[in-house]
Amino acid sequence: MEFKRKVYNKMIKWKNEYAPDYALFLKGARRVGKSTLALRLGREEYKSYIEIRFDKAPDEIKELFINSLEDLDYFFNKLQIFYKTRLYVRESLIILDEIQLFPAARKALKTLLEDKRYDYVETGSLASITKKSKDILIPSEEYTIEVLPMDFEEYMWAMNNDITIDIIKEHYTNLRPLGKINKDIMKSFREYLLVGGMPQAVAEYVKSKDFGKVDFVKQNILNLYENDIETQNEVNPVYVKNIFLHIPSELSKHDKQFVLSHIEGARRREYKEPIRWLNDAMIVNIAENVSDPSVAFNLSTTDPSFKCYMGDTGLLVSLAYKNKDYLENEFYEAILFDKLHINEGMIIENIVAQALRANGHNIYYYKKTDKESKNTVMEIDFLIRHNNKVCPIEVKSTNNYTISSLLKFKNIFNKKIGTLYVLHNGDIKVEDNIVYLPYYMSICL
Repeated sequence: MEFKRKVYNKMIKWKNEYAPDYALFLKGARRVGKSTLALRLGREEYKSYIEIRFDKAPDEIKELFINSLEDLDYFFNKLQIFYKTRLYVRESLIILDEIQLFPAARKALKTLLEDKRYDYVETGSLASITKKSKDILIPSEEYTIEVLPMDFEEYMWAMNNDITIDIIKEHYTNLRPLGKINKDIMKSFREYLLVGGMPQAVAEYVKSKDFGKVDFVKQNILNLYENDIETQNEVNPVYVKNIFLHIPSELSKHDKQFVLSHIEGARRREYKEPIRWLNDAMIVNIAENVSDPSVAFNLSTTDPSFKCYMGDTGLLVSLAYKNKDYLENEFYEAILFDKLHINEGMIIENIVAQALRANGHNIYYYKKTDKESKNTVMEIDFLIRHNNKVCPIEVKSTNNYTISSLLKFKNIFNKKIGTLYVLHNGDIKVEDNIVYLPYYMSICL
């Protein structure tokens, strides 16, 4: 089952503007849809294509990338005969799938691109961080596109509900309340929270509408991630797995910050690389604490504090109750019946982080602590840039909430900030120059 994906338009741009001088590298976590997108590109935009899967390719094909680059006529003839597919000059695509499993093919791209006969797409999970690549020259002629889980807009497309997205965007633009329809959209959004954006999970829900079957798919994906963690040879797999399995418990805390001391025996210097590994593998989204809220966020992230969100919220729901029947997973009832408690608000905050990441934002937050008492005196869930201003975002998972931190932030940094947002369980409203939006409108920020 294929779905409409926003990233596909970027792939078309690569074909029209950057091929054949650059290979397209689709980078993303496992099961996020990279191979499906590459195959669609080959099928719809080219006269023919060949997919070389390095998880299954025989040695005789792999050997071509090492010993046959000096005779490219022979190289391409062998590919055509083996894959029983005719290649046409400037009209064919060669897909190098799971290229991280065979770095020699990535190294060979420089020679293949100089030839310019065909276009090339690489797909990879963990491709940029495996030790297997340390001894090869990574080609500079790569056009990298990140493939992320499906966002709420893409999920609604999958549900054949395009009109709802049009309504959401229209009301966001005009800041006009949605009225009764807000309840219907929120129902779909709660389903999305549980299903998540992994295409395989979405496909199962489209087909069966059975959360049990969807949860089974997600648990299998989590098992794949664990296997990747255990078999990678770059950083200590025990440390990586410790962080991965602690994500739900750390996000369930009030401040959502990941405290390494909660992992028995953990030392910061030992866990720096495992955190980077998970982030580079695109399994998680790391949020950094900004010490000075300005548009140059990256210049002011000196605080070592961080939050660790799952890259896909549906996977977070399943990770919280890993290896248990979905009927034992309290999140399903809490989300479906709109009964989230404060410690379960991690699901809402995670989906906002996911939406901001999908919109191209790096994830930052602001937290100020009293130096003497160590108590938090101000905390803003997310900060984004817009029109050369900093826009603070507060996420409220319960109906009874205050915005004291947001008001303090406004008073202190008034000259630096733009629109102030509160994402909540209600409708659109504007009060005291603060814009209140329903959670699902995070896709518009």
